[in-house]
Amino acid sequence: MFSKDQNHPPPRDLDFDKLVIEHQNQIYGFIRAMIFNPDDARDALQDVNIILLRKRQSFELGTNFKAWAFAIARFECLSYLSRYKKIQWSTLDTGLLDSLADIVEEQSDSMEPRLKALRVCIQSLSADFKELIQFRYKQRVPLEKVALQKATTVTAVKQKLYRIRVNLKKCIAQKINEPKDTNNSD
Repeated sequence: MFSKDQNHPPPRDLDFDKLVIEHQNQIYGFIRAMIFNPDDARDALQDVNIILLRKRQSFELGTNFKAWAFAIARFECLSYLSRYKKIQWSTLDTGLLDSLADIVEEQSDSMEPRLKALRVCIQSLSADFKELIQFRYKQRVPLEKVALQKATTVTAVKQKLYRIRVNLKKCIAQKINEPKDTNNSD
């Protein structure tokens, strides 16, 4: 028979797992600043998550998880780029990648509210626009195939996507600038 401790992970591991999950979008954004191809960035994110889990005992709960995870991600990105020869080091040096990573790290806290607003704004789109967004950006269907599927031209698809992006940008700005409900009862 298993003891209670064998059936459930220790609370420390659950707290750590929660931190990893909460920071996935920020870590992915950080990685994308260094690895421009989304597929490669997702591969690198998986590698970073594995490293984070392997090194979980070296992280001290209560300290800055994001800084710790970003440091690991930075080294993994450099390793990934070098390993897969994704970048010619003569044209793009480590210093530039470090600078990009620094900028993303500074801006990462502002990304989560924007991502939440984006999700809300996408939900407010028409079914046709949601489907177009799904095809083009989530499934990464080429413009030509989207146009063929929608029985229209590539130019028309580009224009529609442009209008959707403009509307989403306005919606996100509006959502972010909305006053928070403080539930003041005077």
